[in-house]
Amino acid sequence: MKNLIVQHFHPQYENVGKPMPWIVEKSTDNIKRYAEQLGAEYKLLDGEPFRKDLRAQCQKLCVLNEEFDEYDNIAVFDTDMFLVNGCKENIFEAKGIGTHPEVHKTRVMGDFQRAFPKLANPNYPILSGSAYSFPKEFRQLMRKQINSGMESVFKLISPKPFVDEGILHVLMQKAKFKLDNYLDEKWSYSSYLPELSKAYIIHVRYTPFKKGGPIDKRDENCKKLMDEGIIQ
Repeated sequence: MKNLIVQHFHPQYENVGKPMPWIVEKSTDNIKRYAEQLGAEYKLLDGEPFRKDLRAQCQKLCVLNEEFDEYDNIAVFDTDMFLVNGCKENIFEAKGIGTHPEVHKTRVMGDFQRAFPKLANPNYPILSGSAYSFPKEFRQLMRKQINSGMESVFKLISPKPFVDEGILHVLMQKAKFKLDNYLDEKWSYSSYLPELSKAYIIHVRYTPFKKGGPIDKRDENCKKLMDEGIIQ
């Protein structure tokens, strides 16, 4: 079996022209080590490898491209994800292609239905985009659904917050692909949740919402987890 772990980072907004953000540097080092632990290849991608003029978050779906068909399985992680120290779990042996947390079942699906009533179908999930594990057959099936009309849908979804999650939701509908299993949420365990040492991969998050909006303290939150020996 030939397996690959992918992360994608392309600077946006205030990061353009600046060095790679500290948390991205640490995450990519961490996940690269995880790939080595599994005997998998690792690629850090940038630019627009999926479709030009789509937001950076959509570009991780480049793994659907034919050029990646040489890989039996591809896992994709966001660039603020960290393997928990001592974790021996193998993402390529896990059941499911993505996590489906409660917030996606309720709030994200509701928001998507309001934004795109003709594209939303609650009989199909909107998966969390922070962690995917796609076998070749799934990737090829999703690719078969892409035509000129679907390309237009991509452009509609890209400016909205749903990005790759919304695109994948529509592709699965068109393919009539329903899931029997979802990835365990331990594969994308938010850093503000309890018992972090029992997670597999921690998603280092913003400080939860306060008055005036979220406070980006991911670097601080990440350094605290490192000091506590939970991640490295």
